[in-house]
This record gives sequence, C-alpha cells and structure tokens, in this order.
Amino acid sequence: MEGKYEQLNKYIQEFHKCGMSQEFLGMEDSFELAVLCQYKNDKGILVRCPHQWRVRHRALNNILEELNGQKERIASVHNFEELYKIVEETRVPYIGDLTIYDIAVRIGYLQTPQVLPQEFVYIHAGAREGVMALYRCGLIKTKPSAMMNLQDFEALARLKNIDKKQQQIPEFATYSMIIENFLCVKRKDLVTL
Repeated sequence: MEGKYEQLNKYIQEFHKCGMSQEFLGMEDSFELAVLCQYKNDKGILVRCPHQWRVRHRALNNILEELNGQKERIASVHNFEELYKIVEETRVPYIGDLTIYDIAVRIGYLQTPQVLPQEFVYIHAGAREGVMALYRCGLIKTKPSAMMNLQDFEALARLKNIDKKQQQIPEFATYSMIIENFLCVKRKDLVTL
C-alpha cells in the first residue's frame, strides 16, 4: 500500500490547473453568462466553457429561463448544497450532472458572499473515474457516490496545503473544488495505482 501512497503524492505534486481563473473572471458578474456557460476570453471574445461545448444552446437557454424564475430563492441560499439543489430542480433535457454542477459553482461564485462547495465533493464525469480508481485500489474506503463527504478523501489530505498560486489554482477555489478538479484532471494517472 505504501507504493500507492507515494505514487498518489507524486500525482498531487504534479497537479496544476486550470483555465478556471479565466472562465470565472470572464463572466463579468453576469448571471446569464454563468448559466449559459459562457465567458469572455483574454481577447474579449465570448466563448463557451470547455466542459459545456457540446451542450445544446436550446437546453442552456431553457435552464436559464427556469433559473431566472428562481433568482429570489438563489439569493437566499446559505450553502452550496441548497444552491445545487435549486439548479438540479431546474434540470431540463440534455443537461447532465457536470453541467448542473458547473452552473451551480458559477452562480455561487457570483454570490456575495460566495457560496461554493465546502463540505462535500461532487462526483460526476471525469471525477467519477478518478474516485473509482482510488476506491478500487483501496485509497478510498467509502463506496463512491454523487456527493461525498470531505472526510472520505483522507488520502488526498496533501491537497489542503497546496500552493494555489504555484499550482495555477484560483484563490477562491475551496478544498472540495480542488479535490473534484484533481480527480478529474488526474483520472488517467489514478487508474494506474
């Protein structure tokens, strides 16, 4: 088992990410851009967020219409779980779990104060592959689910002390967001453990 931890620590040291900073800064405090998964790139051009490039425009417009009707509820949330639930309740056809999560994170980023994942790690798409790899090799004891408690990720405790600036991780990113991102970005490496 010691070899697995050493290899995992190597992956943590190699971990850096992501275009997240540009994506969030380019939203310009716009609820509409957050929900439509768009931002202005460094040239000022409006582009689609990479995770949602294949999502149908009509589906994003439909969820925007639904969420516009929930703005009062959204403004009154106290934690990310409440916000995520509201976004999930507005799910429309062709919108998957990753898009629901990303929209909730973008909306939470725009809130004052920010409402971002704190206590749970949301598992979907690539992060699901990463957590399954850690579970199969015994580095995570809890059976993976769509929403996992931070305590389930003791093997990734070194990520708490990661130098965000050096690793190109935005300052606002929470430990939960970093774990989710790590599981996704390093999923192909994690399956080798």
